[in-house]
Amino acid sequence: MKKLAVILLAVFLLCVPCITVFAVSPEQKGATISTTVPAVCHITFISDGGRIEEDNKERKGTETFDRSSVHTFHIVPDSGKEIDKVLFGEEDVTSQVRDNHFTTPPLTKDTTFTVMYKETGTTFEPVSEPTKPYTSIPQGSETTNTGDTATASIFVTATVTAVSAIFILILANRRKKRE
Repeated sequence: MKKLAVILLAVFLLCVPCITVFAVSPEQKGATISTTVPAVCHITFISDGGRIEEDNKERKGTETFDRSSVHTFHIVPDSGKEIDKVLFGEEDVTSQVRDNHFTTPPLTKDTTFTVMYKETGTTFEPVSEPTKPYTSIPQGSETTNTGDTATASIFVTATVTAVSAIFILILANRRKKRE
């Protein structure tokens, strides 16, 4: 029983320095947290075996686009080729390609647009890769996380652990007194 109490107290002591820090002190009436968000994003186009177009203009190399803008790209394979795989950033978006067109989510960061091709009529064994679900931040809703919530949850966990350890010690002492 004493070993368990010591372990719980050690966990508590490890968590004690994690105290919530608020962005505003009680004396202040407000605080300003600012950040600079770039107005543009860059897309690097990689398409060996075809070309990528937007509004009948070929896109290649690294090009600049407005932040939060959405674009529809036309993928044109070379003769004898077909689309094998399409990546937007690290995400496989092949299933989102319709009639050789892919529409981007709102641009929020620099990324790479890669199209891989295969010879027409050839089949390859599919390789199973985990894909990350795309999460976008709606335009105008950018937020800043100050970390107050995460730190508070650690403090609450440490407090619950300490109270549990004290309760266990009290119960253990009562048992000894009865014996």
